[in-house]
Amino acid sequence: MTEKKTKFTSQWHLLLRLLKLAQFQKTWIVLAISLTIIQSLLTATQPYLYKIVIDQVILANKFHLLSFWCGILVVWLVIQAGLGFVNAYLSERIAQSIILKLRQFVYDHLIQLKLSFFDKTPVGTAVTRSISDIQTITDLFSSGIITILGDLIQIIAILVCMFYINVKLTFLTLLVIPILMYSANKFRKGIRDTFQEVRNQVANLNAFLQERITGMQIVQLFNQQEREYQKFEAINKKHKAANIRSIFYYSIFFPIVEALIAVAFAIIVSFGSQAVLKQTIHLGELTAFIMFINLFFRPVRAIADRFNNIQMGIVSAERIFLLIDSEENIEKTGTYIPQKINGDIEFKNIWFAYNDENWILRDISFTIEAGKSLAIVGATGSGKTTIANLVTQMYQHQKGDILIDGKNVNDYQLQTLRKKIAVVLQDVFLFSGSIKSNLVLKNQDVSSSEIEKVAREIGAYDFIEKLPGGFDFNVKERGLSLSQGQRQLISFIRALTMKPDMIVLDEATSSIDSHTEEMIQNAIQLLLEKRTAIVIAHRLSTIQNCDEIIVIDKGQIIERGNHEKLISLNGVYTNLYKNSQEGYLK
Repeated sequence: MTEKKTKFTSQWHLLLRLLKLAQFQKTWIVLAISLTIIQSLLTATQPYLYKIVIDQVILANKFHLLSFWCGILVVWLVIQAGLGFVNAYLSERIAQSIILKLRQFVYDHLIQLKLSFFDKTPVGTAVTRSISDIQTITDLFSSGIITILGDLIQIIAILVCMFYINVKLTFLTLLVIPILMYSANKFRKGIRDTFQEVRNQVANLNAFLQERITGMQIVQLFNQQEREYQKFEAINKKHKAANIRSIFYYSIFFPIVEALIAVAFAIIVSFGSQAVLKQTIHLGELTAFIMFINLFFRPVRAIADRFNNIQMGIVSAERIFLLIDSEENIEKTGTYIPQKINGDIEFKNIWFAYNDENWILRDISFTIEAGKSLAIVGATGSGKTTIANLVTQMYQHQKGDILIDGKNVNDYQLQTLRKKIAVVLQDVFLFSGSIKSNLVLKNQDVSSSEIEKVAREIGAYDFIEKLPGGFDFNVKERGLSLSQGQRQLISFIRALTMKPDMIVLDEATSSIDSHTEEMIQNAIQLLLEKRTAIVIAHRLSTIQNCDEIIVIDKGQIIERGNHEKLISLNGVYTNLYKNSQEGYLK
């Protein structure tokens, strides 16, 4: 019982949180509720008008009043139809406004999360939360809460009219209600559980599709089409099974409702006909009750279905709020906002692990003076890129201190810190759109002339101008319409146009031809000029002029010095350098 009570309390709390999201639509919601109440009352009292027409006009032979009452009925129906239109439009408008705000909020939250969240969360799952789950909440507002309120008012109004007209027939009509309520409760619980499973399977489908579409080249290169098809088929079947289980409850509940309505009709017609013959009730009363039965059970049936919409909305809301409320995934930022960063960097006894205490870096310490360059080399997995990620605070270290200009990196406002650091990666990511839109990501105020000037300095202007549209050329998703070397040249232009105080080059020349490398070497010199730089490279020929080089192995510094000093040691660096002459590391 305690578990059920806790679950109910939790669902009620989630519903209240959702309603708080709608506060900015308060005026429109009040209007929608008011119109819904009026519409419900008009619908509920409509059979009573037919009773008056039959008993007091037709049976009373007052046909001169027939035109008057027909006019009233027509006006009544027109007003109902008008209110129905306004209510439907207004409810959907309110729902879409709320969903717009919620989706913007969720997206804003997503882009503030730590990279570690995306490391362990499939992209498809994040997409499901921000698209499908939020869309489900739309029904909660458009055909859920407000509509249910109208249905409840309609039911109450109908009951009042029924009791006012004939108490005995009303009680006969309500004989089937206990069975209906029992069935509705079972339906609600069953749908709630199956919907949770459906949403999980939708997330699995999205995650699987996103990963396979992104990695389609690998699927085809390794001839894994059949195997991947079978995997997708298995996930798809689970999705189908979950949906069929939810359909099962619908297929049982609604026939039960129809059967109960038929029973209520039979009871009323049977007893009502005998009463009319005995003249204990009027024909208009019986006619009104037959209409009341349909009007009464229609909202009762609809409420069960709309409670399902609310239930589905609450399930989706729970998943969204779990994402939003998880504080451990939110990037922590300081408040220090310097106008300029000189570039003194110090790592003091840094330990870092992506998972628990599987340490990637072990007691790392080094210093880079402002305007100097530090190269980091080592085998794959030694921790080189991790050091770059810690400088930019893409990940946060567990032990030790990182100081920039003598101030702890945790004290810096993240947005300001990253604005001062340009990062050029080996695997350059470009968003679909023009080359220009990708070049001004960090600084929207950069002019076209400035971009062209930097492109000429690097030597990339000619190849860009030869593309259809030049700087307006659409690079397509992930920049796949350009070669690896071209994407890297664009990333260098992007880095230079932001005029950074510090620069991080992570394997920026590892996958390009010699001609492109020559242009990039020129770009590197431009970037390094009077800037603090951290350079990570497989091609050690690109770092010979760095002020200091450190060699990382298994997360520890094993050698340090400039190029000449390290070569003279004839150690690990010497072996790496010899291997790099062939263009790769063994």
